[in-house]
Amino acid sequence: MLLATQAGARAQAVAPGEVRFANGMRQLGEVVIVHHADNLQTVYALCERTLVSVGQQVKTGDELCEVGQSNASQRYDLLFDLRQGGKPIDPRQALR
Repeated sequence: MLLATQAGARAQAVAPGEVRFANGMRQLGEVVIVHHADNLQTVYALCERTLVSVGQQVKTGDELCEVGQSNASQRYDLLFDLRQGGKPIDPRQALR
């Protein structure tokens, strides 16, 4: 799910969990992956700068990264993904 935002926006954790990845990935910019209860993972990508580190425990609403700007479109977008057991599921379930 691609979420449009604005300059200065920061992605926030949708649920408590542990940061398992906070680093760059080719074509995805800086990425944060948080593991949650029930084998759920949330992925926050297209970030400009991470604000957390691997192993860190986060609470709902904690800031994870600064959303980056796409050079091509001059927009600020966050790529949000939700997975259970490694399989993608509809992220709208977590954003209700």
